[in-house]
Amino acid sequence: MNRKHIYIISALIALLALTPSTTFAQKKKKKAKEPKLTEAEILRNAKLEEMTYATQKIVFVDSTVVDKQQLHDFLKIPSETGSFCKATDISPTCQGMAFVNEMGNKAYLVNRDSILCSCDLIDGQWTEPAKLEGLETLGEKAVFANPFVMADGTTLYFAAKSDEGIGGFDLYVTRYSADYNKFLSPEIVGTPFCSTSNDILYIVDEYDRIAWFATDRNQPEGKACIYTFIPTELRETYDSSIDYELLSSYARIDAISATWGDGTERDKALKRLQTAISRSENEEKVSASRLSFVINDNVVYHSPTQFRAEGNASRFNTLCEMKEKISELTTRLDTDRNYYAKANESDRATLRQEILSLETELEKLQQESNNLEKDIRNAENKKILR
Repeated sequence: MNRKHIYIISALIALLALTPSTTFAQKKKKKAKEPKLTEAEILRNAKLEEMTYATQKIVFVDSTVVDKQQLHDFLKIPSETGSFCKATDISPTCQGMAFVNEMGNKAYLVNRDSILCSCDLIDGQWTEPAKLEGLETLGEKAVFANPFVMADGTTLYFAAKSDEGIGGFDLYVTRYSADYNKFLSPEIVGTPFCSTSNDILYIVDEYDRIAWFATDRNQPEGKACIYTFIPTELRETYDSSIDYELLSSYARIDAISATWGDGTERDKALKRLQTAISRSENEEKVSASRLSFVINDNVVYHSPTQFRAEGNASRFNTLCEMKEKISELTTRLDTDRNYYAKANESDRATLRQEILSLETELEKLQQESNNLEKDIRNAENKKILR
């Protein structure tokens, strides 16, 4: 063995001797750089881990990313579920979006102090916002947003930012107790609907068995993802034997396709969703034609909640019913007139009488409709021009 070989072997032995201690030093150095968690962060992580073990088993149907500011515009919920409007349309002291029940006589909204309130529609006017009692357990500093009430009128979902949560905004659920005349202590909805990000909206359409929730997790600034899912009557969790990493993946909603199974339930839900969207779009078309009422050259109303004169909201609904009846009579009259040209003499005699009757009824209804429209407009102008 020559001197060159001896040098090479010696260098290799030295390198092997140094490698373990160098690696250990690097690991030690990396570990030292890890930031120390605060007590609040430790508590939050513990809550999240506990929730993860109880992650609800949900079939997610679809998802779409939208601008946060246009969140409600993308939700095609049918009238049986309720509707959303600007909170300022109901009360100038409120902010964000308001939820109005399917009867159109009760609204849930957030005031400028970020407190969850409700208003009632009485004689065409909304009452002053009244604080919802029973939500104090979330703390005095809690900030509320996006209320939604189920068709039962007692189950309330909302988003809130509080010391009790695990993220920015978390989703909560509570029920109204008639015995105590207030809402019960809210409970966090849990994973996969809650995360360390902002989870901001939860809606259930019981009629079509479709639901939605929105979150900004894993989204760029100003964006939110709306998830469509199948709601369940009973809360079902994953088997306790499931691997924790896989369970965490379900809790984070890493892939909605992982919840589809054989796809049968999702396919059925997609059909129900399409039916719900079509029905909602048809309702919007009808609503757009109905809810466009000119008050004066500068003011046009697009919602019954905008009427301020006493009884005008109710009168407006009557006017809409009249206009629908006028449309129906006009269609019948056109059909009879078209058939009259092809009918025999016997049928024409019958049709002639029917056409005269329809023309008389239509003329009378049109006159009543015009008079009612003038009364509504005059009353509203007197109110807003005071």
